[in-house]
Amino acid sequence: MNFYNNFLNKKRYFTKITLVFGFTTLFLATIALTINNHSNVEAQQTDSKTGIFNHTQTDFTGNTSWINSGNWSINALNSSNPSFTAVIEMSKPNGSAGHEHEISNFNLTQAPIVDGEVINLNGTSTITMRNGPVTNLTTIIALYNESIDVYFDPERIDNHFENQSISGIQK
Repeated sequence: MNFYNNFLNKKRYFTKITLVFGFTTLFLATIALTINNHSNVEAQQTDSKTGIFNHTQTDFTGNTSWINSGNWSINALNSSNPSFTAVIEMSKPNGSAGHEHEISNFNLTQAPIVDGEVINLNGTSTITMRNGPVTNLTTIIALYNESIDVYFDPERIDNHFENQSISGIQK
């Protein structure tokens, strides 16, 4: 009988240890899964960026010539083919001559360059202009932690942006 009682006591002891071990394993697996899901969500969030333009364009004398505003977005940033689209609304400082430009069809011409906290995307895009769309326009995008600069080849668009990049912020 003593042997049987010892056996039952040991069985209860090992059952308790097994339960504690099982719950601990389940708890740690749940934490690991939660951390992994959180990391995946963060990766997905950083894969897309959106923001607004808020740029004051100046002429060669330093006077304000245009006010640029609008929206931009980059999707699939961590892929081999990120997309960049934007609408840039332009008007004179007094509110006259308002018009807009749509940017689409962005294609990388080289791999993204990461320099510290800046991601440089060099490629081509299409921009709508008064006389129709300009395709395969050299476009350089510098994406910072909280802002963006977009530069277009000035010769192909008659120096429309005064040979300046258009600046904006991320939402």
